Amino acid sequence: MPTLELKIERLERLVGKKLDIKELEYDLQWIGLDLEDINEEEQKIKVEYNPNRPDYSSPEGIARTLQGYYEIKLGLPSFEITPGEIELSVNPSVKKVRPFIVCGVIRNIDLDEDEVATLMNIQEQLHWAVGRDRKKVAIGVHDLDKITPPYRYTAVKPDSVSFIPLHGDGYPMNLEEILLLHEKGIEYAHILEGKEVYPIIFDNNNDVLSFPPVINGVITTVTDDTKNLFLDLTGTDFKAVNLALNILSTTLADMGATIESVKVNYEKEKEIVTPNLNPEKWEVEVDYINDYIGISLSSKDMVKCFNKVRLEAKPSKKKGYLDIWVPAFRGDIMHIVDFTEECAIGYGYDKLPTTVREGCIGEYHPIQSFSNKIRTIMIGAGYLEVLNFILSNSEKHYKYMRQEFEEKTHVQILNPVSSEYNTTRTRLLPKLLETLLNNRSEEKPIRIFEVGDILLVDNSEETGAKREVHLSAATYHEQSDFTEIRSTLDFIMTSLGVEKDYEIKAEKNPTYLEGRCGDIYFKGKKVGEIGEIHPEVLFNFKLEFPVAALELNLECFF
Repeated sequence: MPTLELKIERLERLVGKKLDIKELEYDLQWIGLDLEDINEEEQKIKVEYNPNRPDYSSPEGIARTLQGYYEIKLGLPSFEITPGEIELSVNPSVKKVRPFIVCGVIRNIDLDEDEVATLMNIQEQLHWAVGRDRKKVAIGVHDLDKITPPYRYTAVKPDSVSFIPLHGDGYPMNLEEILLLHEKGIEYAHILEGKEVYPIIFDNNNDVLSFPPVINGVITTVTDDTKNLFLDLTGTDFKAVNLALNILSTTLADMGATIESVKVNYEKEKEIVTPNLNPEKWEVEVDYINDYIGISLSSKDMVKCFNKVRLEAKPSKKKGYLDIWVPAFRGDIMHIVDFTEECAIGYGYDKLPTTVREGCIGEYHPIQSFSNKIRTIMIGAGYLEVLNFILSNSEKHYKYMRQEFEEKTHVQILNPVSSEYNTTRTRLLPKLLETLLNNRSEEKPIRIFEVGDILLVDNSEETGAKREVHLSAATYHEQSDFTEIRSTLDFIMTSLGVEKDYEIKAEKNPTYLEGRCGDIYFKGKKVGEIGEIHPEVLFNFKLEFPVAALELNLECFF
């Protein structure tokens, strides 16, 4: 979770009210912030905010909400945009690599030390929260007075353009060299991996403003003497780049600067003017909000609640509905249900009635209760519980276990973030062996178990897959053998009171030693497997001692 340090003195100036640090500690929780730390001596407070509220990444953003909470300012914050004459043209070639760009001009900036720190911090936070570490959105901030409009955004061959990058060694480098040698190039080269052309922004003199999403040109370096800024935001998601621009430009406006628009010309005479701070209109049913949060507000009272959270609300022409306008810097409103939270914040969570509806008292799902019973049994047997991810690695899951890939029953990840998690597990045992691998230097014996979900393809299900709850246990030491794991299975069945209803039938299984393994049957139905792990499997997992293991489908006992 991202954090932000707030100086009380600066927050007072922004909110327009004297603030007591103790009262603020109480109030911040009601606008969706968690308290991280308080420094009464230095009059500072550190808060944690949800990533879905990137507008909270600056004191200015938090101050807007506090103004509504304290009823100093209600409804939509207003920002004036001066129509500008600066234009940027977009070449169709960027579609192949980074298709979207929006821009803005910020004039008459006069930032103090704290505001400069805020500007740097908000860029970092937006790159992370909205930009997915620059992959989705990258921000460029330039000294407007050092470059000549109009600008153009295009794509070029990696070795066709050279410029002096910011924070470089002071000599020109082409784009390919930047990715190989520059600190930021090395860090963000993966975003452009496999691309034949790279995005770049030129001014009218062919000077390079930026090589997004990597680094700006040194020519546009922002200094203490900078008075006017040019903002460029490029990315792969048009809605995301607009949101980031709106948050950044409104924050700078709250610092006393002036926002000026830029005309961005796309192909086929399509043009847009950015930033666009027009609010988005929603239509919300009053009864839906009341029912959802358990109150009975009139339309008039509900309007006041929305105005307190800096939304504009008015009774709709449609009876029983409200028209609500959401400011352009709020990217967290995606569904009607989101307005229930906003109304509850405006009403006051501390004022909501405490009611318990019939049938709404929570309790464990029966399969969860049964799983907990199994956990108690295994702990009583001397085993230590482990928890592993439901995602796994296909090589370890099949090849390491001497098993064939089960395409008909297997749920594969289409676009895995990491090769370590490119598949879902169809059994628990491979992850237990991986746990033993990571802890093989610990004191022996090691006896571990896991009760968890596995996923299997099932076309009869709405999702095309089903989950089953399994138990797997493994024992690892010099004397691990079939007898030990069999005694564990007997203990489980006796504890469940079904010792007369199960049997083990000898069966070949490539994961286990032939003649030292079998299938477990409960009331005539196969429910699992048990045995001593094959030496090749032990070698694959770099295990030095024998392992005896079992796996049971708990659904069959429930």
